[in-house]
Amino acid sequence: MYGLWNWFDSESWYPLGRSVGGTVYPGLMSTAGGIYWFLHWLAIPVDIRNVCVFLAPIFAALTALASYLMTTEITKRNEAGLFAALFISIVPSYMSRSVAGSYDNEGVSIFALVITFYLWLKASNTGSILWSLIASLSLFYMVASWGGYAFIINLIPIHVIFLLVAE
Repeated sequence: MYGLWNWFDSESWYPLGRSVGGTVYPGLMSTAGGIYWFLHWLAIPVDIRNVCVFLAPIFAALTALASYLMTTEITKRNEAGLFAALFISIVPSYMSRSVAGSYDNEGVSIFALVITFYLWLKASNTGSILWSLIASLSLFYMVASWGGYAFIINLIPIHVIFLLVAE
């Protein structure tokens, strides 16, 4: 992480250069590095390039699972969850962002978005501090992974205000 924060690219934006560590979202690179280190800890020899190539398809599968969980939490019906997982898996704009070799923020951030909303709903429905803590960590991961969080981050506070008014 120290190397990422202090990374300066003198070849881009010539002649000024670019402080890469201060201008990128670290979630994508941290995720790839964490998976790489975890696989090496398990004594599975894998190249970092292969981790980066297959990162988006793996997170696309996790997004389908998160969509299933979120829809099942809302509707309490497994069939609806399966349909949600099916629909997220055939959306063309998401498929284009989750093909092998697509090393971009959306590969991990859409999963982070869906799992954050699922965990928020789970925390709201159960009232558990543990689920709230996990939801807040997921929200932190989403913010660290994607600039688009700014457009949807206010949905949770709006929901809280609605719950306070509705009570």
